[in-house]
Amino acid sequence: MANQDINLTTDVALIKKDLKQIERFFGRFDTALDTMNSISKAVAVQDEAAKAVSAKIDYMERRMGEHKEEDVLRFQAIGVRLEEMRESAYADHQRVAKETNQNRKERNEEIMLQLGKMNGALDLRLSKIDDRIKLLEQWKWYIAGIGAVAIFVAANIKWTGLF
Repeated sequence: MANQDINLTTDVALIKKDLKQIERFFGRFDTALDTMNSISKAVAVQDEAAKAVSAKIDYMERRMGEHKEEDVLRFQAIGVRLEEMRESAYADHQRVAKETNQNRKERNEEIMLQLGKMNGALDLRLSKIDDRIKLLEQWKWYIAGIGAVAIFVAANIKWTGLF
């Protein structure tokens, strides 16, 4: 019995030792399990964050594509409007040039008409002045002729016998 008690005590000591090792193993296992659980939670959170970011990126890419399409349509509309404005400006320029040429032509004709009237009036005045000058020249020659005759007569008259 003493041998049995010693064997029993040994067996109990071995079982206690095994239990302590099992407790340490499960303590470490619990720590590893808790760490793995924390890591799993962190990975799950990061996975959800990555999904959210991926959804946001997809949304932003879709919105950017829509904006690009809208920009293309806007640029096309702007191009059409610009071309319409160019055509309108060209038509306006042509119309203004035509009106300006017409106005210039009318003014030139009016000026030429007024110059013609002035020229006719000047011709009339010049012809009247020429007639007056001719009349004065004729009178000048009449007077010169009368003076020559008077001088001739005065030179041929004997003045001593008259007084």
